[in-house]
Amino acid sequence: MRKFNFFAIIAMSVVMVSCNCKQETAQPTEEKAEIAQVASQEIGAIRTATELAKYGYEVESASALIEAAQIFVSIQTQELEAEMEIGSKNENETAKQDKSLEPKDLLAKAREFAFEDELLLGMIARVENKMTAMAEGTRGAIGGPKRARGTVYAKDYTYYTQKFWANEIAEILVSGDGDTDLDLYVYDENGNLITSDTDYTDDCYVRFCPAWTGAFRIKIVNRGGVYNNYVILTN
Repeated sequence: MRKFNFFAIIAMSVVMVSCNCKQETAQPTEEKAEIAQVASQEIGAIRTATELAKYGYEVESASALIEAAQIFVSIQTQELEAEMEIGSKNENETAKQDKSLEPKDLLAKAREFAFEDELLLGMIARVENKMTAMAEGTRGAIGGPKRARGTVYAKDYTYYTQKFWANEIAEILVSGDGDTDLDLYVYDENGNLITSDTDYTDDCYVRFCPAWTGAFRIKIVNRGGVYNNYVILTN
């Protein structure tokens, strides 16, 4: 099994948010590294988790999948309760290996890759125990960012409608399973494009400052020929 430096990735990805409120976009690839330096800690951690998951699926690394699940479970988020509109699966869509980003699915796949390795199985059990404890309400009240998982089908799109406050930094991260290019667009209530991330990856991030409090329409577009499982996170 390949070794993987989790701490290096986490150190590069988990960073704190800037206190300045100004319009930011993440369209050209070369700008994303600079924008990532002002991303909130939760945004950076979720991005790290999805990168670990992609790596784990690619090289069949149980340890990478376990670490991804651990990060997903540890981040304090509320469920994103937003108006949502999804497309429909194309019957001609190419088949692919499912790469779920749900912690329970990541751990199930990690157990498959771990074989009889007692150390890895013990790590899986500890994360599962933490998930059980949280489900039973032993964790405190959850606040802060909101998160959801979904699937956007080939050559299709998904919409969310979410409220953001005036004069407060708004952040949106969409990170997919690595199999297709995803693009992210944000529109105001009048249909005006506010910001977007349209590079050639499925790791999308935008940061902007609304001029007024209102509902914003978040559009996730799948440019590829197969479905893409993604995580969306707002601050």
